[in-house]
Amino acid sequence: MTKPSVETLLKEKKIYQVINPKCVTTHPDVSIKQAINVMQENKSGYIVVAEHNQCVGMFTETDVVRKILGKDVSWNAPIRDFMTKNPSVLSPNDPVGKAIELMGDNRFYHVPLVDANGNLSGVLSVRTLIRFLAEFYPTEVFNLPPDPNQVMTQPEGG
Repeated sequence: MTKPSVETLLKEKKIYQVINPKCVTTHPDVSIKQAINVMQENKSGYIVVAEHNQCVGMFTETDVVRKILGKDVSWNAPIRDFMTKNPSVLSPNDPVGKAIELMGDNRFYHVPLVDANGNLSGVLSVRTLIRFLAEFYPTEVFNLPPDPNQVMTQPEGG
């Protein structure tokens, strides 16, 4: 029995089959200071901002760096003023390939997952995708020492 190709798996494997159940969430009226504390406590680079179990935004370390640090901003201001509103979302039933495309095209590190009713059901992180993709590379390849004298006879795909 032959193993399916990576391309086939990316089309057929669903997001819910690879995600980590951890999802850090909070309300949009939480202060910047509280949000950063939540991120630190959870060792997370994101918070999915939700109201009534509906995703209304994403607050990430990128938002902190670009919109808050070095600016005259009160640490008590609500994150609703700095979050990315109405972020792109995916369904847990979407194929992994669709997630890779969305995240790659937009440089997203985290994408909220919502069910058919728009209710928040999780988050997909780029780390999860990297771990998933790493499974396709045999340990023999990972453990080969680098060969400085190796010359490729043809360009690599990618």
